Amino acid sequence: MITKSCLEQYRSQSLNDIKLDELKDISTIPVNQDQPIIERVIAFIEQMGNPYLFKVGNTPVKVCFSDNTTTIQKCLENFLMQKS
Repeated sequence: MITKSCLEQYRSQSLNDIKLDELKDISTIPVNQDQPIIERVIAFIEQMGNPYLFKVGNTPVKVCFSDNTTTIQKCLENFLMQKS
């Protein structure tokens, strides 16, 4: 189960702490478009592990958000809506 403290721990991780082969490739994560958005977000995060650190092909990605912009939840919702 994904908890707020789990997401906070994920957010604090650095790309320097993880090897490239340990990161999930975001382009390979399947999304069931028949599920409600919240279920898609939960399933996506459970498959991804850390939604703040992943790779696209061989490129590592670290996602950061400022306090006055879009939340990770909204970004994930937008991503999952576009992946249909």
